[in-house]
Amino acid sequence: MRTFLLSMLLAGLVTVTGRAAIDAKITFEEGIPKTFAACGNSELSLSTDRYKDGRHSLRWSWSAPARLTVSDYASLLRSLKARKSGLMVWIYNTRAVDDDLHFEFLTATGESEYNFDFHLDYVGWRACWIKYEDMEGSHASKSITRMTVRTPDSMPEGEIFLDRMTFTEFPIHVQVTPDQQIPNNNKHLTRRNLWHWARLWEWEQYESDIPLAEPSAEQIAELDEIADRVTEVVEMSRSSENYIRGTILPRALKTFEAAAIRRLPQGGTTGAPYLCNDECNRQKGELRADDFENMLNAFALSSYLLGDDSHVDDFFLVFDHAIDQGFAFGSGTGTNHHYGYSVRKIYDAMWLMRDEIARRGKTEEYVRALTYWSSLSETRRPYLYGRDELLDSWHTLTMPRVISAMMQPTAAQRLQAMKSLSRWISGSLDFTPGTIGGIKIDGTTFHHGGFYPNYSTGAFAALGYFCKLTVGTEFQLTEQARRRLKHALMTLDFYTNLRSWGIGVSGRHPINKNSRIPDADVKAFGYLALQGDLTGSGLAYDPELAGAYLRLKGNDRKLNAALRGASPTPDPEGFRVLNYGAAGIHRRGSWMVTLKAYNTDVWCSEIYTKDNRYGRYQSYGTVQLFATGSPVSAEESGFRQEGWDWNRVPGATTVHLPFDQLNSPLKGTLMERSTERFSGTSSLEGRNGVLAFKLLEKDRPTFTAGARALKSVFCFDNRLVFLGSGITNDNAVYPTETTLFQLALTDPAEEIEFDNERYTDFPLSLSRSGAKRLALSDTKGNFYVVKNAPEVVVVKQDQESPNDKTHALRQGRFVVAYLPHGTAPQQAGYEYALYVQPTNKEINRFLKRDTYEVIRRDDTAHVVRDLESGITGYVCWAPYAAEAPVAAIDAETIVMERTDTDGSWIMSVCTPDLGLTEKSYTTPQESQPLVKRVVLQGEWLLAEPNAAVERSAAEGRTELKVTCLHGQPVEFRLRQ
Repeated sequence: MRTFLLSMLLAGLVTVTGRAAIDAKITFEEGIPKTFAACGNSELSLSTDRYKDGRHSLRWSWSAPARLTVSDYASLLRSLKARKSGLMVWIYNTRAVDDDLHFEFLTATGESEYNFDFHLDYVGWRACWIKYEDMEGSHASKSITRMTVRTPDSMPEGEIFLDRMTFTEFPIHVQVTPDQQIPNNNKHLTRRNLWHWARLWEWEQYESDIPLAEPSAEQIAELDEIADRVTEVVEMSRSSENYIRGTILPRALKTFEAAAIRRLPQGGTTGAPYLCNDECNRQKGELRADDFENMLNAFALSSYLLGDDSHVDDFFLVFDHAIDQGFAFGSGTGTNHHYGYSVRKIYDAMWLMRDEIARRGKTEEYVRALTYWSSLSETRRPYLYGRDELLDSWHTLTMPRVISAMMQPTAAQRLQAMKSLSRWISGSLDFTPGTIGGIKIDGTTFHHGGFYPNYSTGAFAALGYFCKLTVGTEFQLTEQARRRLKHALMTLDFYTNLRSWGIGVSGRHPINKNSRIPDADVKAFGYLALQGDLTGSGLAYDPELAGAYLRLKGNDRKLNAALRGASPTPDPEGFRVLNYGAAGIHRRGSWMVTLKAYNTDVWCSEIYTKDNRYGRYQSYGTVQLFATGSPVSAEESGFRQEGWDWNRVPGATTVHLPFDQLNSPLKGTLMERSTERFSGTSSLEGRNGVLAFKLLEKDRPTFTAGARALKSVFCFDNRLVFLGSGITNDNAVYPTETTLFQLALTDPAEEIEFDNERYTDFPLSLSRSGAKRLALSDTKGNFYVVKNAPEVVVVKQDQESPNDKTHALRQGRFVVAYLPHGTAPQQAGYEYALYVQPTNKEINRFLKRDTYEVIRRDDTAHVVRDLESGITGYVCWAPYAAEAPVAAIDAETIVMERTDTDGSWIMSVCTPDLGLTEKSYTTPQESQPLVKRVVLQGEWLLAEPNAAVERSAAEGRTELKVTCLHGQPVEFRLRQ
């Protein structure tokens, strides 16, 4: 269940209860509830100056040690019976003391079953969210009749204000944030499961292991240069004068006026309350962090860019209110998950206003809060290997951390902070283990426990800006860090064409503008290139990164000037194995094929409450081709969401469902993994490759439990061979089918060829049954040859389908080709070939004869030999045995081999299984070695020693034991 709750958090849900906000159960708007009583020398009254709910709070003042009692027996009884429930309340303290309020939950006979302390070393509002299970005490009884609050012994007189109190009858958020007030809160979550958003106070306890020292003249010059570059980066994202005057400032002023913020004579501020996103109710005029962000950004831009200082006082009033309301040092705001996405422009604004902040003597106070919320304190120690959620930190907090470091009050502090930050970022670029976030050894980047380019892009952009800021200084990335980041960027370059990536790796953002590389990420290639050459070319920049930047149409004038002399690299070619994503990328010339599966460690798709609701089939052995456009793109290649039939992802074998049943059966997050381990890709010589996919659907509502299929795709240059066997399920209502292609039509008269006839009609419906060999084309210049199919169907039609987020129906015109397998198929199969962008000569050749030979296609193995390259690929579902030349292969192994011109044998052996034994939402477990056995006829020697290959020979056979790791193929050469 913990895993499920973490998944719910991932979905970006803004509530714990499923509503748009969390409203307090106990209100002070109509007076003091009868269940509240002040004991001893204390009294209760209502306050209209300080409030977190409505316009009143409860003021509790005392002149001697005292107690406050809340005797709401019915609410406490219901709350304690609820799962993961507890207390939620906000507390305003007027005088900081190094002591605690003591909370106790008592039975009718006075036994204290639950208790905790709330530290009062602060001034302002702080949230107190704590589950009963995280409190101290015996927890022996749930028959609680009252809660008491005892004043600190060291505070004989004082006052606090209470508001938004609730004894919850729902689970308090799984990511309750430990803070200065309750440092040991949420103690039932481990450090790894307590996500980075909630670890601010833990990191604040770190002491820097880099000594504070006065900087040298050279270091001061470098820090000054970085400051100028920070200004340049902040200004890069600034808006036009017209947009500031016409949109940003009016919107901010509307929020500011509605918030009615003002200073109080007794200190602090009053006005609209600030709350975390989960608790905030904007309809009631409550504020979130992004409201502060918008106001501060507008007022700073107005002053800095427009020279209008009429809102400078408002700027300081807003941030003082933010601090007073809890956006302060040491605060947790109940839960602060994902706050990084709402505060980035606060840091930009502070940077632009830093001189005025210093003039008003606010630097130390403001920077203390900024440093805390940027989590810069984490970098006081080196990066801790195995730390999760790196992409969120890189994306949202890199610039806030830089700005916090560069706004430290003294040069010595700035030097120390920048050294620490640079060291941490370099360390965090190490390859990460298992399925936690970060860069994997195959170049994929992980977030939410999976290969996730959509999150990679923002992270890469932020890291690129860090490279821009630090280039040529002692704070730039280490060489190893630059190599790792380069590996990830060049892998991104490989799985995008030109900037688009496939549906299978799109996470929860299929077929839309998010499935592409934005300009900021293209710049990252250039910024990293300028940090130094990693190729040995002797140039001042890395020519491979520079060339990729130019090929991706980088258009930053300063970057282009700095990279003068660089040339765009050619389009990538070859086959890349990305088994941390159960994916493969096959490229030649200007086209790209994305092959995608899923398994026990790799999720199929990411479905959220309001995202990708129909994305169930994204990784069902899908094969998506981008080959059209100038430059090539997803849209120009025929992939548009309007009217897209979510059942028909190219290459997938699926049960064709009505959209209401294809819609995820879970209201929240579904990141489906399989019970089958053997799905993924392998390659030979980095040029050609194979996808293996073993489908077994789980037992979920609207799924076809137990649906099975064995699917493989063999990629030889521009020839792809698709095999399917064992297609079996018991769904007798809806048909099973394998999709060859589904392409949006720009012109309804776009031509297709089908069984030697050409058609431009629209609409169009064609079908052939029992053809031994049938050729057809799509509308993009690609040809298919289907063998021995019971039926082949091609349609050109208007389609209507729901939007993946809003469910609104949208229309489009498409051409679709598919192989029907009927309802409840039993041991169905298929065989077809795809020829990518063939020449007329190639078309004439393959229309006459096959370019490949299927040696085996059953539940034991799929084996294909390519007649032109001489490569044979083996996908072994079960133990494989044959006479020659490969006599035996272990189950769940992919082998590729060919004989070279000198008689030697080039072979690769792979299992895409990552060898992870811990099957949890994410695991930091290292990939475990898996040994696969291959037996060859004859006696063969390794041409060169290979530590991953153990050879033995006996009775005219050679046995190879190959140790596979990270799902990567082990390649070697044999001589007889």
